[in-house]
Amino acid sequence: MKALALLLLLVAAPALAQTGTTPPAPQPFPSPPPGLDVMYICPGGPDFAAHFTNDGDLATLRMPGQPDIELPRQNTNTGFLYTDGYYELRGRAREATLTAAGRSMRCHAAGRPGEPPRTFAGPNTTLTLFPDGTFRLREKRENTAEPVLDLGQWAQEVDGGVRLVLRGSDATRRAFREVGGGKLIDDKGVELTQATTPDLIDGKFRLSGMYRDAQDGGLFAECFTGRTYGVVPGGAEPDLERAWVQATPSREASLYVEVVGKFIDRNGVEIEEFLSLKPDGACPSPAPRGAALRDTEWRLIEIDGEKVSFDDWRRRPQLRLDDEGRFSGSTGCNSLGGTYELNPDGLRFVPGPMTLMACPPPALTMERRFIDALDAVRSAQIASTVLDLNDATGKRRLRFEARSR
Repeated sequence: MKALALLLLLVAAPALAQTGTTPPAPQPFPSPPPGLDVMYICPGGPDFAAHFTNDGDLATLRMPGQPDIELPRQNTNTGFLYTDGYYELRGRAREATLTAAGRSMRCHAAGRPGEPPRTFAGPNTTLTLFPDGTFRLREKRENTAEPVLDLGQWAQEVDGGVRLVLRGSDATRRAFREVGGGKLIDDKGVELTQATTPDLIDGKFRLSGMYRDAQDGGLFAECFTGRTYGVVPGGAEPDLERAWVQATPSREASLYVEVVGKFIDRNGVEIEEFLSLKPDGACPSPAPRGAALRDTEWRLIEIDGEKVSFDDWRRRPQLRLDDEGRFSGSTGCNSLGGTYELNPDGLRFVPGPMTLMACPPPALTMERRFIDALDAVRSAQIASTVLDLNDATGKRRLRFEARSR
């Protein structure tokens, strides 16, 4: 219900009055957004896509089946900030917080924004991972004359160790181990090897999603990728638009449709065949997902089964892992850092330098317990916004929560 309430909140905002005041020109980014097209995953709330202009001055937020939200860039001392006074998108690196009317969702960028697509291929399967966290798959299966095409979202999930997980339109969850040499191995032992050039898999897909007509053309929010695409003129687009006009209760309504289409460039879809329109239809609810292990500020809430409390939040031990294999944090008194190893077999921290400030007895005791527990960690598990770090026996040594702001 909270997710639904926030979704309604985010799409029902009134337009802001124009003041006529020219805002100052934004200064260079202290830290720019992670890419031009970013898919944000929001545990406990609706996911959304963001498109940033090349000059970085405008962010366009797109939620499936809802009108676009355009936010101008504002000055900020850290990270990036876009706001129109009602909506606010604030972030740093792959983390972001979306706020409307004082209510916030913590989100993280899916995929590997800014990097090129990666294709992995085997005897019967070709899988392409796009940097916005979406995938396309072409697979030869028994009893099918033509290869089966699928699409959806991919993510690295932490469940003991790290797995590459696909969630697509065929309603199955597929997991792969990433091994050295650019290889993926699924749970059945099928091996895919990274290709030298990406295959965009430009076939005809059976697509379902929410469609609405707009001033500059139709918008199609595909169910399983979570992406909103512009509908390219031609093909069966007139049939789709005609059916929508006959069924829609208002110009802003998005209705559930099924089509056969091809992807054009990065943000367009060409409708090859219009299949059906269901005014009462809706996309299935996405599977629950957790916060990102990397680039999230994790705050300690439990150590060795004991809940911890602090009068001063600055004394709460913290942990952050980056994409380069380094970690940093605080024991509640001293700062520490080092490297970490994360693979399908688990997680291990290798401590490095630490400051040597004198700590009062309670903080000193907490520091020793925290360092001992961190040194014993061999696996990790994330559920929603909670991170558990376990030792070799499976005992939970540390529990963290993702910082909400």
